[in-house]
Amino acid sequence: MSVVPDFYEGQTRAERIAQLVDREDYFFHKIELPNGIVTPGWSDPKNEKLPHYGLPEDMTGMRVLDIGCAEGFFSFEAERRGAAEVVAIDSHPDGVRRFNICREALDSRVQAHLTSVYDISERTYGTFDLVMFFGVLYHLRNPILALEKIFSVCSGTTLLQTANFENEALGDNSAAEFHPFGIESGPADNRSFDPTVFWVPNAACVRDLMLHVGFVNVEGGNIFPVGAVFRGEVPTATKGTPPDQMKAPWC
Repeated sequence: MSVVPDFYEGQTRAERIAQLVDREDYFFHKIELPNGIVTPGWSDPKNEKLPHYGLPEDMTGMRVLDIGCAEGFFSFEAERRGAAEVVAIDSHPDGVRRFNICREALDSRVQAHLTSVYDISERTYGTFDLVMFFGVLYHLRNPILALEKIFSVCSGTTLLQTANFENEALGDNSAAEFHPFGIESGPADNRSFDPTVFWVPNAACVRDLMLHVGFVNVEGGNIFPVGAVFRGEVPTATKGTPPDQMKAPWC
């Protein structure tokens, strides 16, 4: 169903989308939409993140999962690079609503689902050639469980980015800071308290977490200023496939 159905008399579709964007109190991603519309996100992923996160230039035919999609910049970028199917998930209803505004404006086929990383499984979502897991790990109470879930649906490669801390005294030892009540976060000129930040790992810890759940050929590290960025593969790659409708939970 379109999220832009109720045009005012004499209003164009572009004007209606611009109005919907303006009505939102918050955007995380800055996304370029048609007709010169740019969402007012405080994060500019095209320039600040995309050059560092390792997305393949050619994603033709891939089945892709975007975990913590927010307004969908990386979902739409994967589609633009040729992905055959992109499944986006986010646990915040407001984020999915904003995603759908952008989806409508871009005439995208990507579907956003309101769900948690803990709820993904091969039975419900199938498997994926590429899993994008950006900016989520440090928001999770149970990061190992989340990575186990990701491993269970990844049939090829997982790309991971997380906020991190580094301490030279630790050398190559794994460590993570625990913040029981959250941290200050947000743009530099408008800091706010974020109670959803729990575990902030160092790069060695991210590497070891991925190895622990079964990923191989794990590579990456601390990339200033975007955080820890890693790539891992499953031991035996297969083609990502949709869920079997005869075995899905609703059957």
